[in-house]
Amino acid sequence: MKILCCDTSTPTAYLFLGEYQEDHLLWYESTAVVWNNTHSEQLLDRLLRMCADHNVALSDLDLLGATSGPGSFTGLRIALATMKGLAMGLKAPLVSTPTLELYQNLATIIGGPCLVAIDAKKQRYYTAFFVDGSQVGPSSDLSAGEIDTLLAPYKQITLLGSDGPKLAGQLNHLGITIVDPNLLDVGVELADRVRKHYLERGADPLDQGPAYIRKSDAELALKES
Repeated sequence: MKILCCDTSTPTAYLFLGEYQEDHLLWYESTAVVWNNTHSEQLLDRLLRMCADHNVALSDLDLLGATSGPGSFTGLRIALATMKGLAMGLKAPLVSTPTLELYQNLATIIGGPCLVAIDAKKQRYYTAFFVDGSQVGPSSDLSAGEIDTLLAPYKQITLLGSDGPKLAGQLNHLGITIVDPNLLDVGVELADRVRKHYLERGADPLDQGPAYIRKSDAELALKES
């Protein structure tokens, strides 16, 4: 099974192309690129070049994947729009997976309470809280103060995610361990989850969109007008 995936939910884009034989990853390329706000200009061209570099025709792809959020509103739309366009043109299945859940296996390995954090701007963070690998409560949009309250019952906390180090400097909690965001190969984890989801539950419906935790500025402005 040849899989092409991307995650553009943060300023760093994660891209994956690889081939599975049953449960084994035969070969792959997984890369992280800091594009900041140029995902829309760079994404499709880079994906096509990855395929060309590995002599993989688009028609050879068996499965496409992306993250569904939370994350950058624009970034999520870019990834899903790009992958949906490819899926429709190639008649290939597409699977999206929650962004913060990419860290669940790492949280399981570390054990104990782990908080995944992505900068949501406006002095807030998208978070998911895991205890021994099991998510406790839904993914949330929280301020540093609200996160302090969430973590108060726990003496030791491990911070995961792209913005764990940034969040740590804003918390009053004393027992914090920060895990290097680069410890997780996001591309490989995304591909593994996309493949597992597809084998167990099939592809996404084509009308499935990003998973937003809060409304975008455009939606709020429209509501107020």
